[in-house]
Amino acid sequence: MIAKQWGKPEVLAAFLKDPKARNMTPNQRLGWTHSRYVTRKGSIDDHLIFLRIFTKALSKAGVPLLTGTDSPSIPGMYPGYSEHEDLRTLVEAGLANYEALSAATRVPGEFIHKFVPEAPTFGTLKVGMRGDTVLVNRNPLESLEKLRSPKGVLADGRWFSAADLSTLLEQHRKVFDSLLQ
Repeated sequence: MIAKQWGKPEVLAAFLKDPKARNMTPNQRLGWTHSRYVTRKGSIDDHLIFLRIFTKALSKAGVPLLTGTDSPSIPGMYPGYSEHEDLRTLVEAGLANYEALSAATRVPGEFIHKFVPEAPTFGTLKVGMRGDTVLVNRNPLESLEKLRSPKGVLADGRWFSAADLSTLLEQHRKVFDSLLQ
């Protein structure tokens, strides 16, 4: 996302006009207007090429990779939505869909279990584990894009249908929009 805006002020305006920006607090959106990435000169595209090769090499060497790109201080990183971009980027780096999906589910659960002793075990569907789940109508291993349109989400023991999720987002948008008026 940083490379997309590096030295390109017009990209910042497009990010702020994206409907996903309405899911962010006014303060987060305002913070984007102070981004210095757009004022930088040159290009970092060569760095992206290296990072893709490096990511694939790490994966091939068995290094556990974790997703987690919801950094709303970086313009274009829409909380929640940017996870999909992270998955796409891992696949672009040469990882299989299973490897990318594992970096967002099983591997973080294993990492937390190893380094945070008091944390509950999560990341896979097994008896006795927290069962947060995204339900989609097709196998996400065929296309990770299916995750963008869930039929519903089971989170913290509560079921949220697609309609429920839309309602929750709209409620947040209304609150945030009212703060801007």
